[in-house]
Amino acid sequence: MLKFLVFADLHYKKGMYTAPVSSVDAILDRAAAEQVDFVIHCGDFCNDYAGSPEVTDAYLNNRHNLPVYGIYGNHELETAGNTMAVVTPLLCNRNVNFPGAKAGHWYTDMGEYRIIGLDTNYSATAAEMWEHNRPASWGPPAENYFGNSLGEDQLNWLGSILDDAAEKNLHCIVFSHAGLSSKWSESPDGPIARSLFRQVNRKHPGTVVLAVNGHLHTDHFAAEDNICYFDANTVHNGFWSPRKDFHYSDSQEYLFTDYRDGKAQETSLRPLNSLSQARNTWFFTEPLSAVVTVDDSGIRIDGSTTHWMHGVEPDQSHDGVKPAIVSREYRFE
Repeated sequence: MLKFLVFADLHYKKGMYTAPVSSVDAILDRAAAEQVDFVIHCGDFCNDYAGSPEVTDAYLNNRHNLPVYGIYGNHELETAGNTMAVVTPLLCNRNVNFPGAKAGHWYTDMGEYRIIGLDTNYSATAAEMWEHNRPASWGPPAENYFGNSLGEDQLNWLGSILDDAAEKNLHCIVFSHAGLSSKWSESPDGPIARSLFRQVNRKHPGTVVLAVNGHLHTDHFAAEDNICYFDANTVHNGFWSPRKDFHYSDSQEYLFTDYRDGKAQETSLRPLNSLSQARNTWFFTEPLSAVVTVDDSGIRIDGSTTHWMHGVEPDQSHDGVKPAIVSREYRFE
């Protein structure tokens, strides 16, 4: 049996979103109380790693000494000064197996399970070369195509470590930022990844059992070919729209803690509309996370619920957008 806590899309950055360091502490408190084997985030943990030592310290050097892991989202390199050389060492607090010095994807083994962290930040150039998202960006270069991809080298690597896991009778849990499911996939490489999953499971049933993603800020679950796909909802940023409408009033506030060099200075109430992304985003109050238990019989997801901040909801329904991660169970066939 393996038990872990997963969360996605915290989007910590002072002055941009509401997510506080205290939400990381609350998530880790839940993980400790549930006695999980590890904690992992599915990307977009922080929009400015270099400028946010308070949140990376709270996660990596957490007060429970929990093993914590992370993967690249499309916002990990967003702010100037955030290169892969800066961010990659801040993803995990335990050793993992990277295939190369410049790689952002990895795996690690835990008993009968192999944990695989993918990097869906590749896109294709006009010359049909695969390029990683560049520093100071939140997506692929405008001239590239097939964004949110794994790329040829990473797909080959994925196939090889799945085959290796099968030979060692390991069950694989795959984490990515962009989804790989046929139901809500945001990655153009989803069909290829699912084909790799099916191929290895035909040869060695039960090798790939679960794929988890973030990115969409929604809550979804599906099973296909006896593999579970779980779209983990965002921690706080319940819905994002490019419209830039003022949906919060000037009197509606959030609790802000200022930090300097990673040290807390003061906490105060600030207007939500002072946030640079307040016009685009509808926020949750309490942080969402899920505890996932995997064993030979199936998968159980123990979710969580919260509320829309100040009761302000998006003005129309959107598939999977809700202030919750729904609890679910799936039994393997």
